[in-house]
Amino acid sequence: METAYLLLTFVRNDGRQLQMGCGCPIKVAKISGIESPDYSVHTASSAVEPGSYVAGKKVEEREISVTFGVDDWQNRELYRAQIVSFFNPTKSYTLRLNWCYKQVQIGCELQGFKFSEIESMWGILEGKLDLLCPYPYWSDLDNFGKNIAAITAQWAWPVSFAALKSTHHEAGKIYGFKTFKNEVNLPNKGDVPTGIVIQFTAARGAVKNPKITKLSTGEYLRVIVDMQKGDILTIDTNKGRKGVRLNGEVISRKLDKLSTYFSIDGSDNIIQYDADENYTNLDVYLYYQSKYLGV
Repeated sequence: METAYLLLTFVRNDGRQLQMGCGCPIKVAKISGIESPDYSVHTASSAVEPGSYVAGKKVEEREISVTFGVDDWQNRELYRAQIVSFFNPTKSYTLRLNWCYKQVQIGCELQGFKFSEIESMWGILEGKLDLLCPYPYWSDLDNFGKNIAAITAQWAWPVSFAALKSTHHEAGKIYGFKTFKNEVNLPNKGDVPTGIVIQFTAARGAVKNPKITKLSTGEYLRVIVDMQKGDILTIDTNKGRKGVRLNGEVISRKLDKLSTYFSIDGSDNIIQYDADENYTNLDVYLYYQSKYLGV
């Protein structure tokens, strides 16, 4: 990868940030591990059949290495102290990458960090970071405040795809839609399926047993609950966070037994919402982010 136009932003889980690359005093000399991650194919065989068959496939965790340098020898000790202080193995990080109009992020842990030996007082300060990404997919950057629903005023039910804060892999780019119908097509521009967060708000009165359906597959999520005006019901289908909450309280047990925590994939995902009673009292907000195999 040509690093001249590469900008890396490291965001620590306490909010501190550090940048390397284009326009920064800390330059990126080399980066690896940002392309498609490693994967494994598991096979099994029969005692009487030739060959084997594929029993499963798995995308492995990702390892990223960054070699960086500071050529401002007059201030290199200042930068060295800043870098040492920032990269703390007890913290978690989000790496944001901006390169050739591609802006993505990934959660990571510090696996190794060291500086090379400086051979002279005018020498370049060089170092290397080794990062481990337990969840291997890149995702869109956060994009708070973008209200596409307001742009497409000819549509009517409020569906706002907004960013979710997360440590490793669950923040997202906003996509928003409104429609006079109670359905909408969600585009997933990523390489793999992604979960969604559905937020039902009883904005105009009581609602009984809200439901949301992925029409292309017939999968649905229906919660057996009587919502009062002002109540907020949230369903999360993302891996590791699946569950249902009413006003912050976990009520996953009230999910219809035939419900499925579905994801969205491909280009067409027709999503429809409904309720047993008073579905027109609902505002429905959907949050998701596209995920990518590599950069």
